[in-house]
Amino acid sequence: MHLQHRRRRHFESCIPQVAGILMTIMTQSKENPEKNREVISEESMKDLLTKQLEVVGSGGAFVWAIFFLCVTPNILNGFHVSSYTLLGHLPDDQWCGIPELQDTNWTLAQKREIVGKGLDSGGCTVWDWNYGHLAKMSYEAARNYTSHLSQISQPAEVSCRVKGQHEFAHPETTFVADWDLTCDRSIQRTSAQVSISLGKFCGSFSFGILADKFGRKTSFTLGAAFFIVGSFFCTFSPWYSLFLAGRFALGAASSGLFYPAFTMIVENICLKHRSWMSIAFSASYPVGMIILAIVGYLIQPWRHLQLALTIPSLLLILNCYLMVESPRWLITNQRYDRVYKILFRQPSHYQIQPAVAAPSQVASDKKSLEPVEGFSFGQKLKNGPLKSIIELYANGRVRRMIFASYFMFCVTSLSYYVTALNAANLSVSRYLYIIGTGLVDIPSYLVPVIMLRFTGRRLTTMFLFMWTGVSLLLVLAVPAGSTTWIVAFAMLGRFGISATYSVVTLYTAELYPTQIRNSALGTCSTFAHVGSISAPYVVDVLGALGWYIPTTICGCCVLVAGLLTLTLPETGTGKLSDKVESSASSTPTEPAEKQ
Repeated sequence: MHLQHRRRRHFESCIPQVAGILMTIMTQSKENPEKNREVISEESMKDLLTKQLEVVGSGGAFVWAIFFLCVTPNILNGFHVSSYTLLGHLPDDQWCGIPELQDTNWTLAQKREIVGKGLDSGGCTVWDWNYGHLAKMSYEAARNYTSHLSQISQPAEVSCRVKGQHEFAHPETTFVADWDLTCDRSIQRTSAQVSISLGKFCGSFSFGILADKFGRKTSFTLGAAFFIVGSFFCTFSPWYSLFLAGRFALGAASSGLFYPAFTMIVENICLKHRSWMSIAFSASYPVGMIILAIVGYLIQPWRHLQLALTIPSLLLILNCYLMVESPRWLITNQRYDRVYKILFRQPSHYQIQPAVAAPSQVASDKKSLEPVEGFSFGQKLKNGPLKSIIELYANGRVRRMIFASYFMFCVTSLSYYVTALNAANLSVSRYLYIIGTGLVDIPSYLVPVIMLRFTGRRLTTMFLFMWTGVSLLLVLAVPAGSTTWIVAFAMLGRFGISATYSVVTLYTAELYPTQIRNSALGTCSTFAHVGSISAPYVVDVLGALGWYIPTTICGCCVLVAGLLTLTLPETGTGKLSDKVESSASSTPTEPAEKQ
């Protein structure tokens, strides 16, 4: 018994020591997790992650999550970019209100007759009468008095702002009435749409570079912040300058949301789903236009409508929270632990084996033993923020492709907006016009889905360019009075250019390697917005010289773009290049086999 008691006491005394040893081992294991990870080479890790991305990107929750998180922001783009048609339309009727006549017992029609009888200026000018003297008379006396004076000497025609102020029918339906953007200030109304285009111009360039440098999700999140802030500026702005700043932010944000989202689909979803999902992504824009028209019809006051369009933008906060970084971008930037956790849904148990340095030659002179000097500021720029831009133009083959892409994007955008502005001249309700445009655009995105399966990217793009060019040039063959046929051919051209827009975006995204893909898309978008900014001037200025000139210019340019497509390689093989070197060394006919 005594011996058992001693053994028991000895065992109990050892328990704290064993527990301490176990705790020490566990602590060291937590503090040094790298010691418990399996060593693997970088190439093997990259192959493992790439194969898993192909598996995950072929279907399932990962694919559908990316698709819905990327499509919903594009619907919001359809809201705001097209909202100018409803928010800033010219008033249905306007006239000049004279303060001296406000207290008379005349009817509105009588006041307008005295003020602008015989004038065809839409209320922009009035006759230079002594309205204080006329206000003391009855309407009949004032009419006889002004008629008698007109027979003796015609009074001067002056601006409405000299004698009074503009008044509008249903002024709450347009911001034009809030800031009096009519007559000689009507060009300032157009600046609301130009602000959107300028914002997209700047945003497409800057957000593309940010997405390549800091990641797709980072660029998307910044774009969402701009979108929400810009929406609230537009809704509650008491000044037109602040309203324009909000429109500029919306334009920049639309690029910040569009291109990272579209790139996420192209980079991480397999070829089987990539084609139709990219087309569906583009088709979500006219869906936003249709919703805009319906909401605009139900909510007439422009500030209330702007608020109704702003509230859904708060959903972008949820998108930013749920969205993950692009796995392919993470692989390219050697962030293997993070992409492993995204694809396998667990922490990585691999450790990258340090690369073995190649045996260097023995230094034969003193220069090789001298310390290497630090990089200059210019070298840091070349290797840092400007690296992807330099790589766009450094290689001759990539440079030729990018300049062809610039022309294609510019012409496509120009034709898209010119057809939209020409159709707006029809005598139809603006709500029906927006819905009709959206309904034309939606089937135009479905046609390429079928064509891409059988003819590839290059032939599909060329055919759609030719379709659009011929349709727009056929307008020349129609007599000027045949409005129905003119509109029919113009809508055929719009159908073709809308289909071309979706294919060109997909084709361009596949032309360039991961390293510079977003920079290529961003700079191409910059040239696209050169076309969108030019479109109103082509319609208004050149259209005044001849109604057929805008469609003729677009038709000729689109045909040239179709011929340029033949100089580009086919990309519909399912494989994307990651490095500029692999893209540059590929042949036009077989780009993927040598990547």
